Amino acid sequence: MEWTEVSEDARDWLKMLGGFGPTVHARQRELKGCLNSEYGEDGRTYLDAGDLRNIAAACIEAADWLDKRATAEAPAVGAA
Repeated sequence: MEWTEVSEDARDWLKMLGGFGPTVHARQRELKGCLNSEYGEDGRTYLDAGDLRNIAAACIEAADWLDKRATAEAPAVGAA
């Protein structure tokens, strides 16, 4: 399977988040990228399939919360 089978949009997001791309060993189910580290490490980061699913779930939860917060703060229709 080729990395180009992942949508360009998804690849762009993964690149923006830390230059993530597939590792050489397919059976490890990992992407390798680089995240800033507050501890002075080189920032190399490996995310496996489970990590990516957990990140996706966390992003959806945060987006839902933002929507709910915005709805709660919105004035009622017809309010003066």
